[in-house]
Amino acid sequence: MSTTIEAHVRITLDTGKEVTAGTLHATGNTLLFHYLPSYIADADSFDLFPSMPRSLASFHFSGLGPFSDSAPDRWGRKVFARSLKRTRVFEPEYLFGVNDLTRQGAVRFVVNGDYVAGNEGVPVVANLPDLMNTADAVEKNQEISDIALRRLYRATGSLGGARPKASVVDGDSLWLAKFPKPDGDNWDVIGWESVTLDIAQLAGIQVPQHRTIKIQDSEGRSRTVLLVQRFDRTPSADIQHAKRIPYMSAMTALEASDGEGGDWIDLAEDARLRGADTTELWRRAMFGAAIGNLDDHLRNHGFLRIQSSWHLAPAFDMNPEPYDEKMPDSHQLSFCGDNEVTTNTLLTDDALAVFGVSNTYANQWRSTLRSSLSQALNRSKMQHIDSSSIELMSTRFSHAIELLS
Repeated sequence: MSTTIEAHVRITLDTGKEVTAGTLHATGNTLLFHYLPSYIADADSFDLFPSMPRSLASFHFSGLGPFSDSAPDRWGRKVFARSLKRTRVFEPEYLFGVNDLTRQGAVRFVVNGDYVAGNEGVPVVANLPDLMNTADAVEKNQEISDIALRRLYRATGSLGGARPKASVVDGDSLWLAKFPKPDGDNWDVIGWESVTLDIAQLAGIQVPQHRTIKIQDSEGRSRTVLLVQRFDRTPSADIQHAKRIPYMSAMTALEASDGEGGDWIDLAEDARLRGADTTELWRRAMFGAAIGNLDDHLRNHGFLRIQSSWHLAPAFDMNPEPYDEKMPDSHQLSFCGDNEVTTNTLLTDDALAVFGVSNTYANQWRSTLRSSLSQALNRSKMQHIDSSSIELMSTRFSHAIELLS
């Protein structure tokens, strides 16, 4: 990619008005951004990212920098590279290849007067069987028609993570569909993620609306798909004109990079400075430690801009891991540099002080958490999770309940 692409960067303000914030120049794997003086002068404007405070300075990035929240992650990159039929893809190609309608957050890009990938459309729930079958073929590295591959990428967009997924429209809302792997997992990962969201909600943790549906694949197997409502859009009868809510991952908030696990102490301090709910953050840390949510890196936490300030986005991508007494849990997100994050650690006076949580509240909520975890096995049966998956995960929850007693 030797040519330079110039794009106008658009953002939705707190007033709901969409404006041009600045200009982005992309060459090779580098980006150069300038704010527009008119945006800086706008009383309703805000810094797009912590690493880009409003000023007339130039911001240079090798790779996508803070714009990575608007680009695909591992799964989306795999699908996009496959659709281009080449192994080398430049970073800006990933950024500008995302379907404008499904792009995460409220940042948009305009090139030559048109929104980048702005006329792609979005599949609906009825298209899920075809999308899942195409995702299976990508995972198995099988032959796929260009049309089917393009349809899948159009639905994938800038969604994070490595698991197969797609955005679909259902009614007046945009939803994220998470697919099971084609050859199966060691346990019902999708079913357990749904149960995890259920019991987190029982514990008072904010989670998105969600549900599971059964879909028959090309081999006639009935498989579970998790649908999670996108929280960066407001419901609208016209999805194309739904209000976009600015979103920023914790990775971007902390000016970290992919591969950096991060630390709860830094995340709590950043949340506190933004005026976000650090007690809710502590609840999520406790919940993740209890269920063995080991893949809790900074991309799996985020903030939404609502009413002129940044709030914690609903909790997402929380998955329990089977308990192994011979192998301590090693989390991506450490606490005070230690990746073996436990509920006991998070209940110490020092940890509670980090999150601004009182001992009285901690003890009260500890009981709430224990009560919600005790519902896990019943919920898993209600979700029709297979008996072997329930048995595999039962020790995890019984151990967590014991530690909280």
